[in-house]
Amino acid sequence: MWDLLNTGGPMMYPLLLGSILVATFALERTIHFFRASSGTPAARQIHALIENGRIENALALAQQSPGPVAAVLEAGLAHAGKNRKELEEEVILVGNSEIKRLNQHLDLIELISRTAPLVGILGTVLGMVTAFQNVADAGGSANPAILASGIWEALLTTAAGLSVAIPAMIVHHLLEEKTQSLSFSMKQYATEAIKHLGK
Repeated sequence: MWDLLNTGGPMMYPLLLGSILVATFALERTIHFFRASSGTPAARQIHALIENGRIENALALAQQSPGPVAAVLEAGLAHAGKNRKELEEEVILVGNSEIKRLNQHLDLIELISRTAPLVGILGTVLGMVTAFQNVADAGGSANPAILASGIWEALLTTAAGLSVAIPAMIVHHLLEEKTQSLSFSMKQYATEAIKHLGK
């Protein structure tokens, strides 16, 4: 592996860093979303308690439950009895905060997925410049193998850039879909709760 890094040139190191960041944040986000989703079954129980008018029980369950959906319901329950507009403001405030937490690090993963191919191409261009410079330095006695070797080494960075970008794009897409799913659940449960809790 280290031989390939050294052979591919200096642009291989930013690509290596990018791949480590993508893997690290993908794991961190996966764990976060797993925990966030674990509170969804409790959200259904909380909603049922709200419909039955058991506000104190619903609030206690919301406080004990993990995840953004439970947090939004807790915000609504904590301000139960206020007029609907004030209640919506409180719920939206908490909801926006939870959405921001869900989106954490996703921008960086997307940035790496977009820039990794460009970094790879830059490394290839720099490698090609070096390869042709070696041929020029060799003069008329240049061996075609010298050029072929230089091109092979230069193309390593393009392959590395795509190897980082493609998984990063897939990871970003999957995590973004999960974020949207949780955001939809938050809005759905919050809207229904406000109908029962607001004046």
